Amino acid sequence: MRETLRTVSMVDAVCDALRERILGGQLDPEEVIYEQATADLYGVSRPTAKAAIDRLVSSGLLRRSANKSARVPRLTEDDVHDLYLSRLMIEGQAVAHLAERRLDPAPAKKALAEFDLAVKEGSVQGIVRSDIAFHYAFVERLGSPRVLRMYDSIIGEAHLCMVVKQTRHLINPKGIAKEHREIYRAVVEGEAGTAQTKLAQHLNRSENVIRSYFRETDSSR
Repeated sequence: MRETLRTVSMVDAVCDALRERILGGQLDPEEVIYEQATADLYGVSRPTAKAAIDRLVSSGLLRRSANKSARVPRLTEDDVHDLYLSRLMIEGQAVAHLAERRLDPAPAKKALAEFDLAVKEGSVQGIVRSDIAFHYAFVERLGSPRVLRMYDSIIGEAHLCMVVKQTRHLINPKGIAKEHREIYRAVVEGEAGTAQTKLAQHLNRSENVIRSYFRETDSSR
């Protein structure tokens, strides 16, 4: 049975549908995403399915080695550490830069409200989506296409980490919301050092609980 797509361009629609399945936990780590099976599932051509899969590989939500089909990544503890280190390097400089210049990343404020609503509704996908939107707002506000491209290259894997964090109930989302507000307040009030410190504490806490989860999971296999 075919699934119904929210149509924009067909590539975008297939990409969005696959992304929702990955982030919703409907596709397991190491699950293979075949081009023809994807084309059949959504009633599109194989080149359209391939283009959508390629886009998700570029964003880090899928991985593919040479001459192999794409797979949903299975992140390791080392992957998580490297990902959060990369995020801290980029986001830490972003919040400091914005705070020093009193540049308000307005979409971050909107993401705070959307996060609260998602928590109230118990929507894991909504929590993850607004969490990403909050952090993305600071980097986007820099106005640097090159920095944003670097950040885009790791944001897919950040999605995967956040899905694990929420579906496994590793951190209470209300605590995340509180930390988000502290980071945002420090930025808009021009407190660069505080913004960096709050962000580092926020990211380090997430990294530690996710790494601990993967460590325990790997040892039980």
